[in-house]
Formats: sequence, C-alpha cells, structure tokens
Amino acid sequence: MAPTERVADQLEKPALDDRSYRVIRLPNQLEALLVHDPDTDKASASVNVNVGSFSDADDMPGMAHAVEHLLFMGTEKYPVENDYNQYLSAHSGYSNAYTSSTETNYFFEVAASSSQDSDASTNGSVDSPLHGALDRFAQFFIAPLFLSSTLDRELKAVDSENKKNLQSDTWRLNQLKKTLSSPKHPYHHFSTGNLQTLRDEPTKRGVNVRDEFIKFHHENYSANRMKLVVLGREKLDELEDWVGNLFAGVVNKDLPRNRWDDVEPFSDKELLTQVFAKPVMDTRLLDIYFPYQDEEELYETQPSRYLSHLIGHEGPGSILAHIKAKGWANGLSAGVAPVCPGSAFFTVSIKLTEDGLVHYQEVVEIVFQYISLIKQHKPQQWIVDEMKGMTEVDFKFRQ
Repeated sequence: MAPTERVADQLEKPALDDRSYRVIRLPNQLEALLVHDPDTDKASASVNVNVGSFSDADDMPGMAHAVEHLLFMGTEKYPVENDYNQYLSAHSGYSNAYTSSTETNYFFEVAASSSQDSDASTNGSVDSPLHGALDRFAQFFIAPLFLSSTLDRELKAVDSENKKNLQSDTWRLNQLKKTLSSPKHPYHHFSTGNLQTLRDEPTKRGVNVRDEFIKFHHENYSANRMKLVVLGREKLDELEDWVGNLFAGVVNKDLPRNRWDDVEPFSDKELLTQVFAKPVMDTRLLDIYFPYQDEEELYETQPSRYLSHLIGHEGPGSILAHIKAKGWANGLSAGVAPVCPGSAFFTVSIKLTEDGLVHYQEVVEIVFQYISLIKQHKPQQWIVDEMKGMTEVDFKFRQ
C-alpha cells in the first residue's frame, strides 16, 4: 500500500492562532486537514462529500437527504442502531449533518479527553473519545447497513423536516425560485424530499426504495470525493496515524467531480421574470437575481467582492443611503450565491418599508442606475487596495 502523502505542513494562519496544521492525502485519495489544539476542551471532525441534491434521481427527489439520515442507523462494524450517537452522548458530544445542492456534510463534537483519564489524549492511548468517535464515524463511508427497521422512521423524519419548512418564508421563497428555474437544470429539483417522493410514489411504481438508497450511496460516495477535517489535543503524527488507519477502508471509485457546465439554472425563457409572493411573516423584500459566472477558479481575485462592496455600500452616495432618505428601505445586501460548479447568482436584496413596497419600481430603477454608473468606469485600484487591506487585517487578527 502506498504511504500517506503529506501535502502541506506549514499553512498561513492568523497571528494569534497557536494551533498546528497538516494536510494529508491517503492512498485512497481522501484528503484530510489535521488540527492540533493542545488547549481545546472539545475534539471534532467533519467529512464533506461532493454529492448533494443535484444528484437526486428525477423521479425520487430528496434521495441525497434521505441517505444522509440513513447513514446514522448502523454499520457493519457497529450494527446497533444509534451506537454512534450513544457513544457521543456518553462523552459529552453530539453530531449532525446537512445536505446541500452539491455536497453532504457530516460532523461531530466530543470531549477532548476521557473523564477517567485526562491525559488520554496526550499519552497515545486509543481510549481517547476522539478515536472511538472517528472509528464509528469512518464506518458511515465504509459499510453502512441501511437497516430496514429504521427506514420508515427516518423517511418520516425527512418528511417532518419538510413540513417544518412549509411555514418558513426563506424555504418557501427559495423553492419558488427553484420551481421557476429551467427544468433542464438540477437546481429545479425539490431537494428536501418527503414521504410522497421518497416512499409512497416509488412504492406504487414497484421500486424497492431501500435498494435505491444503497445504490445511490454506492454510485456517488467515493474517497476521492471526500474531504475530512479532524481537530483534537493529540499531536499531528498521532492524528495522521488514526486517520490513515480508520479511513483507509473508504473505497476510491475514481469518480469525476460533479459539474453542470452545459446548462444554466435560468435560460432566456426563464429570465426577465417578475414574481410577487405573499410571505407568512410581516416582511417586505425586494430580491433581484442576476445569472453570474462561477468564481471557483477566480479565488485569487474574486471580482464579485468588488461589486458587492460598491452595491452593498451604506455610506453617503450609496444605493441604501439614497433610498433610506426617501423612506423606502432600511437594509440592503449584495453578493454572489454559488449554485454549483458552472453557475452562480449575483443577488441584491433590499428590506423595504411599507412606502418602499409601493415605490418598488423606483427602487429597482435606482439599483440599475447605480450598476450603470459602475459600468461607466474601470475598476479603481484604490478600492481594490482598500478591500485587500481590510481583508488582510481581518485575517491576521482573526480568533
């Protein structure tokens, strides 16, 4: 077996950060960031998998979310249902997970040392709560059982999450925006899932839903699509040894990174659309969405930061200052919202007053006038230098 590769031992970090860092790559291509913090009271870890709701089958929306839930329900090495969460609770810890468009993230926190032996985390003992938690955690990605006895209950938990979201304006408006997008792009999907999409309708079609979840895990989870972060009191060499041993069994299927470069969330057919929605809460928002470039490869320049700095400015001469003076708004934010590799939105969101809602068209006109003003001038170096300086100070003294 090939040795573990040390990708980086020296990372740039804030001046007040006394932690030690190391990036490693296992023979199965799983990459891990190790963090040694000798003073921490809590150890933690997180695995991020490059698969999310955009990979759901068209006829079973919510699959990625359901798989996220089911991984907690027993593995071949630890087959007892909820063994993982019981172990964490016994060591003052907890766990959670979430599914987004292009990734699924699992994480936990646990006591940094055993209550029976406060030196366990520094004497090389595998009795450390972190080691036991990592051992159970790794099995999610090696040999989950997808226990039939837990299937219906976990799907009901997914359904409950969706029902909770039904009265949330954030979720409602987000789903409205997705529904109005191009059906050719996975952004159009209903990502959360419910009993109807994950159990009832597939069962009517003669689909064994458990087999479909196992198939989804097998076809989409791969070591080369995963990133791991581990933080603990243990020395970096010890953390490296643990990760190398515990996560070596994650299979590398050499899956390509998920990308959607050939289709946009909003085609010409869906653009130039005005939508009115009645919220549950007493809120008045004006949101303007622009299709925007994927900035992942532009991380060194981040051009959207320049635009959001100007459009979101709140001082004299800004959009907000102008519409505030008219009594039309009391808040404004602007910035990029990545959708997936290949596309993003630039969003301008304005909190309107009651009078501002009446004059929303004038507010929109002012926004476009300001954008037109920006386009008349080349990017100003002094603005870039000012932003760069503020960012460097923020990083240097971050705690």
